[in-house]
Amino acid sequence: MGMMLYITIGMLLAFLLGYIWGQHRGWLAGCSETEAAIPLKMRQQSLEQGKCVICDECWMKLAGDNNNSRDLGTL
Repeated sequence: MGMMLYITIGMLLAFLLGYIWGQHRGWLAGCSETEAAIPLKMRQQSLEQGKCVICDECWMKLAGDNNNSRDLGTL
């Protein structure tokens, strides 16, 4: 009876540690994917809205003023 209890507790502990380790690795992977996706999402929003989402500068007004010094591809 005593040996069976130790085996059961050991198995439960191993599953618990595996679960915690998997959650931690998944959280780290999710954070790195989010860090990679944020600049792309910001650029997409800027292009859809026609203005910079960071500084709120409107490109539509600049396009009509013959100001060709702005390079929209650098965002």
